[in-house]
Amino acid sequence: MVFYSFLVVNFRNKFLFFMNILLPVVFIILFGAVFGKQESGQSVGYFSDRPLSFEAAGWQELENIPDNDEIEKSSFDAIVVAREGKIDVYIKSALFENSYDLEAFKLKYASANRTSIINVKAHQITIGKNLSDLEYIMIGVISISLLSVGLNAGVNIYTDYVRYGLFKRLATTPISASNLLISSVGANIITGLISSFLVILTSKILFKADIVIPPSRVPIYILVVISSVLLNLALGALIGLSFRKAAKGVAQLLYTLFIFFSGVYFPIEFMPKSYRIVSYITTPRYVHMLFQKVYDIDVLSNTAFFILVTSFTLLGFIVGSYSIKLHLKQR
Repeated sequence: MVFYSFLVVNFRNKFLFFMNILLPVVFIILFGAVFGKQESGQSVGYFSDRPLSFEAAGWQELENIPDNDEIEKSSFDAIVVAREGKIDVYIKSALFENSYDLEAFKLKYASANRTSIINVKAHQITIGKNLSDLEYIMIGVISISLLSVGLNAGVNIYTDYVRYGLFKRLATTPISASNLLISSVGANIITGLISSFLVILTSKILFKADIVIPPSRVPIYILVVISSVLLNLALGALIGLSFRKAAKGVAQLLYTLFIFFSGVYFPIEFMPKSYRIVSYITTPRYVHMLFQKVYDIDVLSNTAFFILVTSFTLLGFIVGSYSIKLHLKQR
């Protein structure tokens, strides 16, 4: 019953419903409209041991022959290496098409040495999923939506539940502090799952973004949502304990700052060097990294991933439990 009450508040409260559910969808539509049109072209890096000038959309000449590690880490959809009368094509992304441009390059390479027979060999490179700029931003929207869910949940422990007498009424019932915490956390985890699912669904339907989670990765996705909500709940609870009546204003200020300084909407390399260090103290940065791991992108080792998930979960329960117990005593 308590769990249901917490869950209903998230959808009946107009502010929470807008911040947790509607705003992420609005962000998806806005960013998708801007960046979605930039995903149609392929990018190809090429090296030739013969002097030739090849111009095609998305093709860029390389100064040296890349090794396997450089090929895997490059941002190109494919690498073309032409040497000793052979052409090796290292395909990294489904965006690359073995089409007219490759045939034109083959003819150009052959004419550079007046040879007509050129052997072209394709190599499929498996390096996990590559995120496009649009997909990177879509995952950023999920990270910010979970920031909103957890942050508002933690702040509301004081601003709504204490100031408006909820704890006074609950103190007359047999409901324990742990029951309250689990009910609040559970309701906000469900809200976080719904919010992130809507972002994924909207991005897939409107912009064909490939961020649908494979069934085998769903358990990891749920773990990430749980730990992310709890991490941000802990932050919100600390704000509530520290700023009391001003907690909501402080939370919204922090929310705005995190959007710009976390690097989840654009790489932190775009920011001045003096500001980049700020990203390391923003929760969405780490949530974004955890979500990349959901898509099997190697930004974290498995050990680091589970350490972060466990630490964030424990931190949320510890801070949340302390906050609720403190408020129950002060009722």
